[in-house]
Amino acid sequence: GGWREKGGREAGRGGGQKWSRKEDDASGSPSPSRQPDRRSRFDSRQQARSEMAPMPTLLRELARRQMLPAIVFIFSRAGCDAAAEAAAGLRTPLVSRSEQREIDALLVAFEAKNGALLDSLEPRRFELLRLGIASHHAGMLPLEKGLVEQLFQRNLLKVVFSTETLAAGINMPARSTVVTVLSKRGDRGIEPLSASTLLQMAGRAGRRG
Repeated sequence: GGWREKGGREAGRGGGQKWSRKEDDASGSPSPSRQPDRRSRFDSRQQARSEMAPMPTLLRELARRQMLPAIVFIFSRAGCDAAAEAAAGLRTPLVSRSEQREIDALLVAFEAKNGALLDSLEPRRFELLRLGIASHHAGMLPLEKGLVEQLFQRNLLKVVFSTETLAAGINMPARSTVVTVLSKRGDRGIEPLSASTLLQMAGRAGRRG
């Protein structure tokens, strides 16, 4: 019969999950497996994500320390949009009433100028802009990204969730930057951020006039 796993499950029987043992090497030690290493790296990345504060909590703390506006770097388009949605759950408004009126006026002008293109834009993004929240990534149309940049430069957006493409070449100085993870997927799999990339992202902070 098959050998039994702890707990009484029998291996190798009809349709059940099969279990096997690695043959010991010549020294009598179990053969090494790479699976625990991969699992360990996965666990460490999951732990790093789980230790990050929820977006409303993070924004409350940045606001309390007068560190807004901020750019939060997240290395996926879907992650940026999800974080922006989570930030909308903040009970305390990020923008004042006068700032919201100014945002509304700019959005009305934007819609009047680009009415024919509005059907191709996400309505929810405009709702978030009125809250002082935005995404900025390659999945957005240049028109949308340009609007986000304009509002941010006018100090009307308090947080922008962006991929690392915002780190260079765009005039969007912030009071603080948040780097959510220190590694990203590259050509050779998950790799640590290079020093130059990290400096570019961190360098977005402290340039606001």
